[in-house]
Amino acid sequence: MLRFFRKNTKTIVWVVVIAFVAWGGYAVSVQFEASNRAPGRVFGKEISYRDYLSAFQGVQIFTPKTEDGTPPDQDKLEARTWQFLILLEEAKHRKIQVKDEEVREEITRLLAENKELLFTPEQYGRWVQAVFHEQPTEFEAQLRDRLRVQKLLDQVKKELGAEGEKKLQNWMFELIGKAKIEIYKGPSRSL
Repeated sequence: MLRFFRKNTKTIVWVVVIAFVAWGGYAVSVQFEASNRAPGRVFGKEISYRDYLSAFQGVQIFTPKTEDGTPPDQDKLEARTWQFLILLEEAKHRKIQVKDEEVREEITRLLAENKELLFTPEQYGRWVQAVFHEQPTEFEAQLRDRLRVQKLLDQVKKELGAEGEKKLQNWMFELIGKAKIEIYKGPSRSL
């Protein structure tokens, strides 16, 4: 047996090295996969962290503060984020589109609401960063998604008719049930 080891030392060392490299690579890939797992699923589709964080930031921006001026608590924001993601997926499923002109009109409305006069793209960029703490392209994407969801809700209200608000609430409960939300919890999940 020793003679075999002496003759094949080089081969045995390479086999051991390859085994350790394969084992290490597997361990790292499993750890990497677990830490980058999506935060959850909606309608059987995994929601990426990027989409979740974008929706979360959009919900933070467009959710009104409470009566005493404080922002809503983290649990409410997270619940609203998942609700927004469900509505956004439904809007995409219905192929609801938002034109660039509609986004520009909403930005103009927000500027007028804040009594801002901006004449250059640089001023606009500074305003978006100061007020919303976002880059203009990210803000505009969030605004587009918000308008898409608003169009969906308007469309559903129109379909439901006169008793729109009560029926809209029932429709929302049905939609949430159909969405089969799965929220992954774990040690790597922190927002």
